[in-house]
Amino acid sequence: TRIIDVTGKEAKTIKGIVPPRSVVIPGTYPKEFPAGTFQVQCALIIGKRSESQDLKVSLNNALRDYNLSV
Repeated sequence: TRIIDVTGKEAKTIKGIVPPRSVVIPGTYPKEFPAGTFQVQCALIIGKRSESQDLKVSLNNALRDYNLSV
């Protein structure tokens, strides 16, 4: 699957692995085929998680793991 980083002024295609802390959503890009142009699925990198977001997610996961409510 093609991975496209759209966080900068120009889109960059990445192959292989999504960089750490990336925020990824599903997307599409146009591709030419003999029968015409069709949209093909890809992964869009739209940002990076901050350290504070990681801490919040880890707290939420711990609360879920131990079935606690706040």
